[in-house]
Amino acid sequence: MRAFKFILFVAIFALGLNGAEVSLRAKVSQMIMVGFNGASTKDAAFRAMLSDAGYERFGGVMLLGRNVTNKAQLKASIKAIKEKSPKIFIAIDEEGGNVSRMKDKSFDGPYPSAYEVASTLDIKSAYDLYSKMAINLKECGINLNFAPVVDLHDENSPIIAAKQRAFSEYASKVVIYADAFMDAFKEQGILTTLKHFPGHGGSKEDSHKNKSEVTLSKDALLPYKDAISTGRAHIIMVGHLFVKGIDEDNPATLSKKIITDLLRNELKFNGVVISDDMLMKGVGDETLAQKVVKFINAGGDILLFSEFKINNQRTADLITQIIIDAVNEKKISKERIDASYKRIMALKAKL
Repeated sequence: MRAFKFILFVAIFALGLNGAEVSLRAKVSQMIMVGFNGASTKDAAFRAMLSDAGYERFGGVMLLGRNVTNKAQLKASIKAIKEKSPKIFIAIDEEGGNVSRMKDKSFDGPYPSAYEVASTLDIKSAYDLYSKMAINLKECGINLNFAPVVDLHDENSPIIAAKQRAFSEYASKVVIYADAFMDAFKEQGILTTLKHFPGHGGSKEDSHKNKSEVTLSKDALLPYKDAISTGRAHIIMVGHLFVKGIDEDNPATLSKKIITDLLRNELKFNGVVISDDMLMKGVGDETLAQKVVKFINAGGDILLFSEFKINNQRTADLITQIIIDAVNEKKISKERIDASYKRIMALKAKL
């Protein structure tokens, strides 16, 4: 019965509620996720986001520290968003430690970093901790977490190791603790995101600020292989990482060799691929339009933008038009858009 409902949900979205085919613009909007300013409906920026959500101009929103003060406030904010768009992705970066939005005591935190968890807690205790984290997020209305980090700990990393974001330098240990994280969140009905493919741990640069290069290793891929093979991987975030010997001209985010050839064909991942924030410096110096087109043609599904506006223009409007123009100019095929739309809507059917 549950399988039937899932198929029916996807079929309805494939045809549209009135039986008509879904428009290209509607499909493209599902491929965009934006950040925004404000923490309540009293903020003009928040109201602008709500208006766009109501018109389904994007498929998801990401919550940053600027959007969170305490549990009651966050719950009210998300309630307002879901009233406008019930099936919208509401995502948050909640890893614990340095990358946490749940710092207020009302969230039953603060929560320790991944490295601290794997260094001090057994698996059962880690699962219990992440269950508490997931329960608090669920009570607020969060349905997607941009975690766990499955990069390998490397002391030379200024953005992963220095912030204790990785569980361990050992891939097998990362797998075990990441599984505990994902299982705890699945129990609460919250989707998780493996990041940063194909492995940010070995980079000596912060991809938020600079070009980041990595050498691909079998160990770095092990957590992804495990999560894919066990059915735990639903969303994978691709990092702005130039992979030596595979594609030194494009970051993984824009690389067909990384997303299609490696992740989809070799590792057999059929789920949703999301970019890291497309406004980070590490994604390169090409024009925004070039980056968007490359990401989609590489096999990516959701474009993530931390800002609601780019150069005073609403991000969702700007990116939607870039994609539609690219389709009309045959730089992106309609089939490529359809593939992403189907993957995204299949995932939303799980919410």
